[in-house]
Amino acid sequence: MPKELTPLEQLQLLIPGYRGYKIKDLIRQDDFLIRQSTIAKLQNTINNLSTIESQIASSNPFSPILKRIESIISEIRTLIGMIQSSQGGGADIYARYKIQTEQLDEIVKNDLQMISIADQVYNLSLSLDNLEGIIPLLGQIRQVIISRQKLFFPAEYR
Repeated sequence: MPKELTPLEQLQLLIPGYRGYKIKDLIRQDDFLIRQSTIAKLQNTINNLSTIESQIASSNPFSPILKRIESIISEIRTLIGMIQSSQGGGADIYARYKIQTEQLDEIVKNDLQMISIADQVYNLSLSLDNLEGIIPLLGQIRQVIISRQKLFFPAEYR
């Protein structure tokens, strides 16, 4: 939950009965912002890899590294699509299964783990020497996404 709240948000947190709704809303907003930041880091990684790829292609258009870079870029694009289409923390009033504040906190923790790994991927993409280190990290992001998706269902349905 953000540390800086507007005066209206502070007032909403004081209203009995509304406080729980506001807390959930703030956590959902954090979830959205963290996922968007992760996507931005991954898109910046694609930009870095594309720059490296164009430099290699201009000097050696038949380098086997080009295929490897394209494979990594493709995997990153797949992960970006998974993150963009992943369910947010919101559920409507009529949903059969309600998501509680504790579950929302767990979802945000997963998101924070995802952004941390995406940051590592970005840092590795700055140099051609670290290309192979990116692949296992992309697998870790995929696992976090899968774990995150499971949090939206009751334990008996997992």
